[in-house]
Amino acid sequence: MATFYSRVMSEVRDSVSEALVKNGFETESLENDITMPEKGFGDVACSVAFKIAKQKGANPKTIAEQLCRSITKPDFVKEIKAENGFVNFYLDRGAFSKGVIEEALSKCEAIAASDAGNSDKVIIEYPSVNPNKPWHIGHLRNALIGDVVANLYVACGYSVEREDYIDDMGLQVVEALWGVMNLRSQADKKYDHWLGELYVDVNKAMETRDMKADLAKLMEAMEQDGTYEAKLGRDMTEKCVLAQYKTAYDYKIYHDVLIWESDIVRSRLLEKALITLEKTGAVRKESSGKYENCLIMDFEKAGKLPDEFKGLKESVKVLVRSNGAPTYAAKDIAFHMWKFGLIEDPFLYRALIDRQPNGKALNTTGSEGKRMDYGNVLKAVNIIDMRQSYEQGIVKLAFQAMGKGRMSEGILHLAYNVVELEDGSFSGRKGTEGYTADELLAEAKDKAGKLISDRLKLAEEEKEKVADEVALAAIKFETLRVSPERKIVFSWKTALSFEGISGPYCQYMYARASRIIENSGMSENYARAADETLGILNSDEEFALVKLIAKCGAITEKACAEHRSNVLTDYVGNLAAQFSKFYEKAPVLKAERKDERIARVALLYSFKHAMRGTLSLLGIGTLERM
Repeated sequence: MATFYSRVMSEVRDSVSEALVKNGFETESLENDITMPEKGFGDVACSVAFKIAKQKGANPKTIAEQLCRSITKPDFVKEIKAENGFVNFYLDRGAFSKGVIEEALSKCEAIAASDAGNSDKVIIEYPSVNPNKPWHIGHLRNALIGDVVANLYVACGYSVEREDYIDDMGLQVVEALWGVMNLRSQADKKYDHWLGELYVDVNKAMETRDMKADLAKLMEAMEQDGTYEAKLGRDMTEKCVLAQYKTAYDYKIYHDVLIWESDIVRSRLLEKALITLEKTGAVRKESSGKYENCLIMDFEKAGKLPDEFKGLKESVKVLVRSNGAPTYAAKDIAFHMWKFGLIEDPFLYRALIDRQPNGKALNTTGSEGKRMDYGNVLKAVNIIDMRQSYEQGIVKLAFQAMGKGRMSEGILHLAYNVVELEDGSFSGRKGTEGYTADELLAEAKDKAGKLISDRLKLAEEEKEKVADEVALAAIKFETLRVSPERKIVFSWKTALSFEGISGPYCQYMYARASRIIENSGMSENYARAADETLGILNSDEEFALVKLIAKCGAITEKACAEHRSNVLTDYVGNLAAQFSKFYEKAPVLKAERKDERIARVALLYSFKHAMRGTLSLLGIGTLERM
């Protein structure tokens, strides 16, 4: 269903397209040529004259003037001008404001939603932390990005499956299990923290002791179904995962299903995948040479190679080693073949946690359970460290080699960069003290509590609840405001600022609007019923806020299409800052006329809906009082 904003923008595009035809110019998509800028000439600006002028070797100013004379004025447009090569549309402020506010008051927080997804099924995989340690701040960034991306797909009308891949057969897990069996077996603190410290101790032991043979023997035993080592390993890793999910729930992050690497192997999913790959000619077993008895994938079979695969010394990837051991890439390819329904689901599922804090069960694959409807999607978004880009590319090449090129386009690797604190970076093998997600949140709550202790006249219990919400907002906004591919240097000064653009600042502006509304004594129903007054909002400050509210749903679609949480943080930060400017220039409670007060209160309700809807996509809660 089209939003009011999309309707207006569509009518502007149609009017420009008609003018292009009238003047004999080629018509094409104008999506990137027509925008609603926050500053500059025009409420809606069209830059297509520059493109045409470049093609024709003409002056863009002349082209813009020519188009301007041919354009039929769309609805809600008051005036059209050619200015400096742009065709600028000036909206009827009153009519546009009325349409935006009426929509916001009818949709409430759903103003940030869209139906662009048409219920298509999507898997979002995150954060896939090895089950031998607590989350550190890099894992947290992964989880927060994944949570927002999943929220965005849901908001855009997709059917979303939130998956967590548990690599319980990697070397790090084997090392941790060796520690449980040989160093100490009883946890004396939160299990993931205890196991992480034990893992560090094992690595210290490896500095003075050759353990390669022991670890290889242990890994072999773990890979055999039903062995003591396999059962003990699963018990250890499940305890770690449950502890990690206590952290996830503290950050209000939830999943639908856990897929365990050991279950991929034991369910024969990997075996079925390899058979399919061989049948399609995507892989072959070498009978001689360097890769004798290895199952390899030749990149040339995949057709056109992406740039990162060109110029490599070797154009093959080993999927199964000569000793029969599958590589990580083989298991990942099999996993994605399951995701896209190329292999029938072999898994049994049971509830690992019957009821998460969001009210839903967390299911897991395992040796017991029942069949469930997971996988078989049209798109899979993987939130994985950018250092894994090559391995992710291998999966896409395997699909291309199988003749599933179109399907491979649905495999999306959302790469993210590292996170550092202002006083240094994290290293898992050296220790986790002071850098875990648990400790980061504890410090945030402590700092937030001190900041708000004198601001609020509330009971201590209520102050603690506010501090908890402010702490989460600080961490999430600071982490998500940077595009995933860029490195983050986490700063407490900016994260907890109530003056600069931050999560707490956005919460404060929301609470400020709530207090104004409360003091006005006007209910939302009253403001909604007084729609005849909404058309009087036409000052610069009022209209700038109206335009930002109008774009709320479009921002959600843009953030989803680009998989960029910073699109949301930029928007909601601008929305909060514009509200502050509006309040300073257009007082609500002291408005001279009653109709002005009513219209501005209606605008505040609309602002709150846009803020709440967008902040919820970021996983940030709103506060009525701060």
